[in-house]
Amino acid sequence: MQIPLFRKLWQESKKQIAADRFIIIFNGLTVLLFLALSFYAKLWGKGRAIEFIFADPFSIKRPYYGFLTSVSEIIWCIGATTCLFSFSLLKSIHPKRKGNLFILCSAIGLFALLADDLFRITLILNGTAGVPKIVMYLVYGVGAIAYGFLFRHRLVSTPYILLLVGGSLFAISCIVDVLPIQGQGTPAMLEDGTKLLGIINITFYFWHVCCDEILHGKYGIRVFKG
Repeated sequence: MQIPLFRKLWQESKKQIAADRFIIIFNGLTVLLFLALSFYAKLWGKGRAIEFIFADPFSIKRPYYGFLTSVSEIIWCIGATTCLFSFSLLKSIHPKRKGNLFILCSAIGLFALLADDLFRITLILNGTAGVPKIVMYLVYGVGAIAYGFLFRHRLVSTPYILLLVGGSLFAISCIVDVLPIQGQGTPAMLEDGTKLLGIINITFYFWHVCCDEILHGKYGIRVFKG
C-alpha cells in the first residue's frame, strides 16, 4: 500500500514542479545569490556590509521615523498588486480580451512608481549621476500622458475623477520637491502629504476599475458604464 502512495505523490510532485518551473528557478537563483553574498562576507570580511543591506529601517529612539513613508509604500503595493492579480484572472477568463492590456499597463506603471519610491531611484540618479529630479518627473509625466492617450476611451468610462485628483496631487508633490520652499513642516506636508493622498486616490481608482473589469469579464456586468 505504501509504494503506490509514494509513487502517486512523486508523480503529483513532478507535475507541480513542471507547472511551477519559474518559481523553482526563481528560488534557486535567490539561494545562489545568498550563497554568493555569504562567500563574499566570509572571504573578504565584508560581513558588516551585508548586515547593512538587510538592516531594519527602524530607530528604537524614534520608532515613528518613516511611518507615513512606509504607509505610502504599502498603499502603492496594494494598487500595483491588485492590478497584476486582476490581470492574471482576466487572462484566465478571456486571454485575448482588449481590456487586459489596460490592466497590465496600469500594473507596470504602478510598479515603476513603487520601485522609484522604494529604491529612491530619482534621488540616486540625482546624487550619483547628476540627473535633475525634474528630468525624471518629466519622464514619468510623459509616460502618464502616453498611458492616458492610449487608453482614453476606456478611461472615460471609469471613475476617472479619482485618477485625475490622484495625478494632480502627485504632480503638486513633484513640483514642491524641485522648488526651494523654506521651512520644516510645510514642505513635508506639501510634498509627502499630497503624495500620500494622491496614492490613496490612485489606489482606490484601480481597486474599483479592477473589480469592474473582472465582473465584466466573468459575468458581462459593467459597474461603470460611462
